Amino acid sequence: MVLCAVCCLALGGVFVRISEVGPVATGAYRSLFAAPMLLGIAFSTARRAPGSARMSRSARIAGRDRLMIVLAGLFLAADLCLWNISFLYTSLAESNLLANLVPFVIAPLCFFLFGDRLPWQVVFPAMLALAGLYILVILGTGLDPKHLQGDLLALATAVFYALFLVIAKGLRERYEATRIMASLSLVCALACIVVAVCLSESLWPHSGRGWLVLIALAVTSQVLGQTLMAHAVKFLPLQLAALFVLLQPVAAAVYGFFLFDQHLSLLQLAGIAMLLVSIFWAKNLLEGRK
Repeated sequence: MVLCAVCCLALGGVFVRISEVGPVATGAYRSLFAAPMLLGIAFSTARRAPGSARMSRSARIAGRDRLMIVLAGLFLAADLCLWNISFLYTSLAESNLLANLVPFVIAPLCFFLFGDRLPWQVVFPAMLALAGLYILVILGTGLDPKHLQGDLLALATAVFYALFLVIAKGLRERYEATRIMASLSLVCALACIVVAVCLSESLWPHSGRGWLVLIALAVTSQVLGQTLMAHAVKFLPLQLAALFVLLQPVAAAVYGFFLFDQHLSLLQLAGIAMLLVSIFWAKNLLEGRK
């Protein structure tokens, strides 16, 4: 299930590249189509739950939490907008990898917002990550402006996704996951549509194939990938699940090579390897602390 989830999540960049609408508009459709699917899952889950659990899952969302849902949806929209645009400038592998640097963003966020103490050993994977970033982004791109722009957009994606996760975690402790994600997806879709209009992107697919691409994106990346991952971690040690997640940029590299003839140099592969090690190392330290 984890392997299927990883392969589904890595398909996001493929569908963005072949979509008939703009990258931000593609993100809007991804969230918009996923919302009713998630609501259906939430409704089905609530009906099968025992009486007390059913009541808690259908509890009215408090006013403050509604504001948190809107804020989290805006962060998710920023994440999708930047990530989808990055696919047009850099390789699928690099974009997926740089967007997965979330542990290095969440750790200081939790420290400053919640006072969580960090293990001092985390400085070592952080230094390794910086070295990997330098090799991949600076040396590996040769400072090509377009390629560098794509890598920077993917890096910014990690920041906004980390902010989204911090808020979503608090919401998840009070409400059922699919219900929250359905609401977040609607906010995210609306924000992405506004951005797409401001960027004068193409908003309407001009063929049946274009609609199928958008539906497939919502099913694979937004619903199937996340659902399978959430379900699979119940049966696997968290460290092992984290290791499998690192295969996402690998899967993206395979897609990029066969579908878009995207080649990675040995220098870029070295930077990717260093980043993969640093991410897994940091996750081990942070999750071990908990």
